[in-house]
Amino acid sequence: MTTTMATTGTTATTTMGTDAARPWLVVACLSLALTAGCGGGGQSGQPAATPAPVVVTHYSDDAELFVEFPPLVAGRSSTFAAHFTRLADFSPVSAGMVEVRLSGGQAPPERFRVRAPTRAGLFTPVVVPRAVGERQLSVLVESPGLSSRHELGAITVFADAAAAAAAPGTAGAAPAGDIGFLKEQQWQPPFAHEAVRPRTLRESVPAPATVRAAGDGEFLVAAPAPGRLVGTAAGFPVIGQRVMQGQVLAMLVPRLGTGTDIGSLDADLTRARQAAILAHAERMRMESLFADEAVAERRVAEARAADRIAQAQLRAAQQRQSAYRSGGTGAGIPLQAPMTGVLARVPVGQGATVAEGDALFHVVDPTTLWLAADVADIDAARLRSPTGAEFVLPGSGQILRIDVGGNGELIGVGGMIDPLSRTVPVILSFTDPPATLVLNQRVDARIFTGTTREALSVPASALIDDGGARVVYVQRDGESFSRVVVTLGLRDGDRFEVLSGLAPGDRVVTQGAIRIRQAAATPEAMGHGHAH
Repeated sequence: MTTTMATTGTTATTTMGTDAARPWLVVACLSLALTAGCGGGGQSGQPAATPAPVVVTHYSDDAELFVEFPPLVAGRSSTFAAHFTRLADFSPVSAGMVEVRLSGGQAPPERFRVRAPTRAGLFTPVVVPRAVGERQLSVLVESPGLSSRHELGAITVFADAAAAAAAPGTAGAAPAGDIGFLKEQQWQPPFAHEAVRPRTLRESVPAPATVRAAGDGEFLVAAPAPGRLVGTAAGFPVIGQRVMQGQVLAMLVPRLGTGTDIGSLDADLTRARQAAILAHAERMRMESLFADEAVAERRVAEARAADRIAQAQLRAAQQRQSAYRSGGTGAGIPLQAPMTGVLARVPVGQGATVAEGDALFHVVDPTTLWLAADVADIDAARLRSPTGAEFVLPGSGQILRIDVGGNGELIGVGGMIDPLSRTVPVILSFTDPPATLVLNQRVDARIFTGTTREALSVPASALIDDGGARVVYVQRDGESFSRVVVTLGLRDGDRFEVLSGLAPGDRVVTQGAIRIRQAAATPEAMGHGHAH
């Protein structure tokens, strides 16, 4: 007979059946039998009936209790085989005290205590009840870092063994498909399970993407004139070096006879000043149009970036002219960092001869990057208002998540489909990326569309592909599991919506499912064969 004990906020399953029906439930020869010995005969010489033990699985917030014990008889010893598992890491409780309490039923409370485990995870308190009738059963465990109380509900204390054996019940075979997986096996990591419950899931679409520097987060320092590069007193810059805005990276000694004179530097300054004026005016115009909802936010971001670059170029031109006027060609032209950041590329070295316009230093702001994704046209209609994205960091398996309003910002969504790639661009910025992320790295991303719903879900680690079917393993009691085929819906990160196969409260194995699958392939796994 299988019943559910009344509890508050937890689940407790009690199983009673015949030895023949579920032989793995018998706690062999450890005073669990209610007769004089294991399978001992009565006064008539006929084998005495041995009531099947009670089996209860119960969860608190911190611990799982899986306990087996014979029906309680007044004045008779019943040894409890109480298995305790820490839910924080699914390890056995290896130290501490366990107390069994009987209360209610108009009889004084009774307490039975054991102060150490028989072995890691297993406590065996001996219960000798005095009062007959219905009592409330509680089991408590106190261990370093753990205090857990398990209210197991009503239990009957019988007047004698004959009354216990004659108690009404329905014997039956173990449910078809049950797989035995002992606590001793579960305590060998990896192993974990979780209760299935409704969660808020976010719809997403797949998209290849590239990690780029932000629109205003990179700058290329180019040679303003032909010449030779000379390091500063601090040395010559190297890739990966952090630099500050205005810091002199190197000196460019102009080549004689190239026309790099005060006149050409004055002309460069004039051009830089005009470019800065125009860039600033365009920025103000874009910001005004954006306030009137006439342009996309992406256009504003581009205008701001162009303004910053033009201002940096103006400052560089001013500094070159000033340095030239003060020191002449012998002093060289200082090449300054236009922004604070990291040197992503340094294609030149000390003493290198360069031509005008050659790329010298690529400065990038590593604190904010862009994820530039290309969403397929068939998914574009689902992009209501992207709320973020996620992608796996190449080489590590770590998932990096971008949340708009948190660590990220939506830069813009393309307003048209590219005729060649048949994709729509989506750009998101994100802050504080991991140091292992490389610029221009290609990643497989998922863009969250902005659609959410409440649904049951399981982590990807719980799913096994079994001949094309998606399968999970559900814990039915402490040492019994079932294979369940599930139908999946949308994906949110490493979680998948479950459309069918599971119910709220089902405990799904999230780590170690493959071990249970392997156990199911052995005959002894069909039923426990557990002995203590």
